[in-house]
Amino acid sequence: MNKVNKKRWIWFGFVVVLILIVIISDSSLLTNSQKIRGGFTETAFYRNENNSGPVIRVYAVKVDSPLVADYDSYGNSMPHTEHGITKIFFFDAKSGAPDKLTMNSPHYDTTQYRTIWVFQKNAVGRVTEE
Repeated sequence: MNKVNKKRWIWFGFVVVLILIVIISDSSLLTNSQKIRGGFTETAFYRNENNSGPVIRVYAVKVDSPLVADYDSYGNSMPHTEHGITKIFFFDAKSGAPDKLTMNSPHYDTTQYRTIWVFQKNAVGRVTEE
């Protein structure tokens, strides 16, 4: 093996190691919903079947500790599609949460369940909270 080939392999190895470091460090920065304050448990999920238009995702989530919960971090950690809508309804775990959601608003039985927080990310990525 001559000197030129050896240098190429060294540079190639350096680039591969650098890419691996970037991938590992980037994946370790992702927020895990288990680590977010509040004790979140997803109880229901609905996604429209429209693959040619905006993707609409609706979640029902129980919160064990609503007073200290970090709703924004949880909402931002959930999947969101460009030009789509992600809506998350948070419910106190003591009061219960729906196990089924529908496409039509209000998405769940409002006579039986009461939200404590609503997180919505719209088509342009703007977040609204109620």
